[in-house]
Amino acid sequence: MRSSDDMPGNPWPHDMQVGVEECWPPLIYLLFVRSAWRLDIDAVPRLDSEPDPGSSDRPENLDVDAARRRWLAEWQRAWTHFDPPSVTVSTPDETTQHLLDTLSDDELWQVTSTWPSDFWEAGIDRDACERWRSSMAAPLGDLPETRVIPALAEAWRAGLTTVIQLPYIGSFALRINQEHLVVSPTTRNDPDLYARALES
Repeated sequence: MRSSDDMPGNPWPHDMQVGVEECWPPLIYLLFVRSAWRLDIDAVPRLDSEPDPGSSDRPENLDVDAARRRWLAEWQRAWTHFDPPSVTVSTPDETTQHLLDTLSDDELWQVTSTWPSDFWEAGIDRDACERWRSSMAAPLGDLPETRVIPALAEAWRAGLTTVIQLPYIGSFALRINQEHLVVSPTTRNDPDLYARALES
């Protein structure tokens, strides 16, 4: 989001740019999998409503405990997409160098990518997941950010570059680093809650 002009009285600073990720695919996909496969993972907040799984179904003979552990590991890895970029250039450590020396490009991508692995493909209705993801975008011209411009501008001056909305239930806000704020739809659509989240 950015102001298109520099008119006097416009409350949006002309050079302010703040991105909004309403439905970042890797996180949404993993949340869909958790729901469709009925994985009980309390470490991540519940959803405001469970998605329609379509034809999704948990694979037979799935080791549920192992799937939970794998889901959490991939969930944590997906969040590294939002880590601040490293400003230093260093030589690879021993583990990284071993991966570079022994894995093919495809294998290396699987190990280092922040996208979910192919493990989750079985038993997932991709079309149902995409319908759920598409339903989350705010209508054009009705962005909640226009109702909290003063708080948003202060957060931007303090380093905020991106707001990440996830379909968590109720009020939720977490500043995961200087540049990124995670909010639920309830928080983002309530000007008072959203302003407090931006000020935190």
